Amino acid sequence: MAKFELNIYGENDAILKTYSTDVIRWKLFMEAVALQEKIKNEDVSVQIESVSAFIKAVFVGLTDAELENADAFDIMNTFRQIVVKANAINPNGKNA
Repeated sequence: MAKFELNIYGENDAILKTYSTDVIRWKLFMEAVALQEKIKNEDVSVQIESVSAFIKAVFVGLTDAELENADAFDIMNTFRQIVVKANAINPNGKNA
């Protein structure tokens, strides 16, 4: 089982496809930290749009249509997992 996975669902919540990765490239790791800060005071629609773009970068090949059929909680949890790992680097919560 990969560290990060995202299921794409079809009829009756059947899993059609699963995207997975064990690797978060350094560039995306840095983007996650910046994105978390950037969107914290934005409205929900901006947060969703921003996280969607980030998740598509994590799971290479993921399309907009597929993302629309992923579970919202899975999308946000994947983003949060990456941010938590990034914040663990600096326990004081201050980003360089």
